[in-house]
Amino acid sequence: MKQFQPPSFLAGIEKSVIRQISDRATPDCIRLGLGEPDLPTPQFIRDAATRVIQQEQNGYTLQAGLPALQEQVAKSYPHLRLSPEDVIITAGSQEAMYLALMTLVRPGDEVLIPNPGFVAYATITQMAGGRAVYYRLPAEDNFSFDKDEFRRAINEKTRVVICTSPSNPTGRAFTQSELQEIANAVQENGSSAYIVSDEIYRDLYYTRTRPGSISEYYPNTIVISGLSKSLSMTGWRLGWMCGNRDVIASALVLHGYVTTCANTVSQKTALVAWSDEADSARAHHRKTFHTRRDHLLQQLSRAGFIAIEPEGAFYTMVDIREHGSSMEIAERLLEAGVVTIPGSAFGSEGEGFLRVSFCADLPALEEGVKRMALGLKSGNGNG
Repeated sequence: MKQFQPPSFLAGIEKSVIRQISDRATPDCIRLGLGEPDLPTPQFIRDAATRVIQQEQNGYTLQAGLPALQEQVAKSYPHLRLSPEDVIITAGSQEAMYLALMTLVRPGDEVLIPNPGFVAYATITQMAGGRAVYYRLPAEDNFSFDKDEFRRAINEKTRVVICTSPSNPTGRAFTQSELQEIANAVQENGSSAYIVSDEIYRDLYYTRTRPGSISEYYPNTIVISGLSKSLSMTGWRLGWMCGNRDVIASALVLHGYVTTCANTVSQKTALVAWSDEADSARAHHRKTFHTRRDHLLQQLSRAGFIAIEPEGAFYTMVDIREHGSSMEIAERLLEAGVVTIPGSAFGSEGEGFLRVSFCADLPALEEGVKRMALGLKSGNGNG
C-alpha cells in the first residue's frame, strides 16, 4: 500500500508543543500548562443549559448563529456600529481565528504576528499560504510593546496584523497609547492591512480598568473573542468574530462548510452571558485569578525565580535562561511532576522562559513551584 502523504499546506505541521507536553502528563502531575480555567462553569449558566436541553428543540441554528446572540455580540462593540449581520457565532475563538486568516490571507501575503505569540497564528497562516512575519515584544524589556520593532516589521506586503491583548503567553496588555501607536503605524504604512484582534482574555485583567481594544483606534479590525476563559466555558465551544461586513460574509461561507453552525445548546445558553449574574461571575473569576497571580509570583520569588507580572490572562513567563533551553527544562520538570510550557513554542523571544499557568488552586501552585525548584536543583546537580 502506498504511504499516505498529507497535502502540502499541512507539511511539517504537527500537534502543538502545548498539547505534546500536556498530553504526556501523568495523573499525579501538577498541571500548570494548558490555558484552561479550573473554576466551574457558573451555576446559572448550567441551569440555563439544563432548561434548554429539557424544554427546547435544538436543531441547527442559522449558519451565522442565533440572531439574538449575534445582536448581543454586536452591542458589545458600540464604537464599531455593528449589526447582527456583521457577527458570526463560532465553535470557540480558535475557529474564529481560523476563519479570519483563511478568509483574509492570500498566497504570498505577510501576516504580522507578535513574538512571543499564540502558537496557532503562524500555523494557520501557513495553511492559508501566507508568510508569517514577527514583531518582537522584547524579552529584555519584560515583553513590552516596542513601537520601533513594530514599525520595522510592517511593510506594503502586510495583509494582516494580529493584535493580542492581554497576551498569550505573557499576560501583558497593551496600553491605550500603544494601541494608538499600532493603529497609526498601520495607517501610515499605506497598506490595506486588516488587524485581527484576539480578545479572548480581555475580561480577565488585573489593571484598574479593562484593557482597550485596537478596534477603537483602527476601524478595519476583525474582533475575535468568546466565553471560554472569562466564564470557564472552554468545552462549550462558543466564540465569535465580527467586523467588516464583506469579510464576515466571506468567512460565513467557510464557516458553513467547516461546522455548519456553532453548538445550538451552547448558543442558547450563552444568551445569559449578558446579564448582571454574568457580570458578577466575571468579577469573581477576575478576583480569584488575581489572588492566584499574586500568590504564584510570591512563591516563585521565594524560590529564586524571576517572573513577569501579567496584567491579564492567567499566565506568567518564568526566566530559566541560566538553566538551559526552555524545551529541555520543560521536559525535566515534566519528569519532576509539574507541567509547564517551553517559551520557545511561542516564538524566539520566548526562548529561555517557561509559560506557567495559574489555573490551579493555591496549594497546587505552591506544590508546583516546589517541584519546579527541586527539578531544576536535581538537574543542575546531575550536570
